[in-house]
Order: sequence, then structure tokens, then C-alpha cells
Amino acid sequence: MDDQSLRQTIAEELEWAPHVDAARITIAVHDGVVHLGGVVESLAEKHAAERAVWHVRGVRGLVQEIAVEPPSSRRYSDDEIAARVASVLRWDAQIPDAHIRFKVAGGIVTLIGTLEWQYQKQEAEARIQQLEGVLAVNNEIVVRPGAAAPDIASKVHRALARHAELDASRIAVAVEGATVTLSGEVPSLAAWRTAENAAWSAAGVAAVENQLSVVP
Repeated sequence: MDDQSLRQTIAEELEWAPHVDAARITIAVHDGVVHLGGVVESLAEKHAAERAVWHVRGVRGLVQEIAVEPPSSRRYSDDEIAARVASVLRWDAQIPDAHIRFKVAGGIVTLIGTLEWQYQKQEAEARIQQLEGVLAVNNEIVVRPGAAAPDIASKVHRALARHAELDASRIAVAVEGATVTLSGEVPSLAAWRTAENAAWSAAGVAAVENQLSVVP
């Protein structure tokens, strides 16, 4: 697919996305790499636009530069945002909030702490992204498994093989200590993220270096 056709397909996908005001988003495409710009009203809308692009066939990369500017009726003080963040972390059963600290400055939330699983780190970030008034989330949480796990490479290979959208034979897995490095080729940005999440799902993984290339 040429860049012009890809741009048109992405525009249609954004128009289709129910939580995105596509009229306020700009799209540029060069050699399959998509650049999104413009302005949206919430961080949740920004990430909805990003997710829509991940699944478009032919996208090789994404540069996300959409600005978040809530309307005046949906702007909140840092104290109000901090209270909402604390509540979200406290009531989500998947997040061990006692291990997380945070700060809020100018609508930007920074998460700090140490957790045992990547999904906990992702859950904390995803929940906070949904809060009105939050302009960005800096996720500085460190993943540190509670105990070393043997044969991490085998566990990652099996995790990759379980996903129907991945051709595990085209993905190489290297392990050094508790760090997993993925290399090879996947057909889409969505598959790129799926492979990374699959690697994180293996017990004992403390870091994932995703060196996969997107080759539509």
C-alpha cells in the first residue's frame, strides 16, 4: 500500500473509532511511518487514536504528537487529580497500591515504585489515563520479579506460540539474566505489541527489549 492510500485508510479508521474526534487529528505518512498530530480533549482519546492506528495493515511505525487540551469545564487542579489517582490505585484489585507512589504537576502524573509483574504496571497506567484532567502519565515503575525463574526463554517461546496472530517461528528470543530481547519480523504494530506483552507474561522477566521489525 502506498503512503497516500495508507493515509486514507487511517483517516477512515479514525472516523470509525467511536471515542475519537477525527476532525481534530492530523495525519502524515512517509514510507509507512505514520505521524499523528492535532489536539484532543483527553488523554484517553489520544490513546484511542493511537490504538486505532496500530491495527491498520501497512503501518510500519507511529509517531504520536497529539496534544491534550481539555475544555475549561473539564480542567482540574493537581490536588483534585491526585485525589482521583489515589482512589483509582486503592480500589483496583490488580494494583498493589502500597508499592506505588505518585506525584502530579501541571496535570502530568508520574508513577514511581517497584512491582513484580508488568501487567500491574500497565494496569496502573491505563487506569490513570482514563481520568479527566490528566494530560500525560510518566510511568517510572520498575518491574522486579519476586524470584528468579528458570528457563525464561522456553516460557517466552511458548507464550509467543499461543498467540494466533503471531508467527513464533519468525521471532528470535535471547535471554540474559532476567532481560528478554526479541528480534525478527512481525506483520503489524499490533503484533509488535502483542509479542512484547507475551514476553512480559513469562515469570521472572524483569525487562523486555523489543527489537522486532514491522514488515507488512
